[in-house]
Amino acid sequence: MVSIEYSEAIVEVLEILQYSDDNIIEKIPKKLIEFWQRNKSTTYKPNLDHSKSINEMELKKKTRSIISMVYLNYLCDDEEKNNIKLILKDNERKYQQKLREKYDPDNIFKNHNPKQEISEKISENVVATDRDMVEYKEPIFKKIINAIKRFFHIN
Repeated sequence: MVSIEYSEAIVEVLEILQYSDDNIIEKIPKKLIEFWQRNKSTTYKPNLDHSKSINEMELKKKTRSIISMVYLNYLCDDEEKNNIKLILKDNERKYQQKLREKYDPDNIFKNHNPKQEISEKISENVVATDRDMVEYKEPIFKKIINAIKRFFHIN
């Protein structure tokens, strides 16, 4: 079973395909269309303006992803497919570079906040002071045993 978001996106994709040319639909595998038919939402009713182009329509992100996948795998030629794959690789490289810069362990401590350091040291001192103020009381039996040991000079 697919998620609700995905099943609603499938409804939008199928509606777009209804208004597409037959030669486009013929390029998409029948099994894929059957899968979409089985997994589409029965309650969602898309409100798409078919007088606009796909780029101008207000589509869900998942719908755009599905349409992109269909276009890349079934509708575009080899040269265009290679160009799209290069763009996708470049985008992924840029995204990974941003993540690397954001979470780089070498740079993570360079942007430290001195005020935060001071407040952390103060809180550590308060905790240490609280521990020092606790008075340790020796149990009565332990006192008696220690007194006997001292009397007989036993450690």
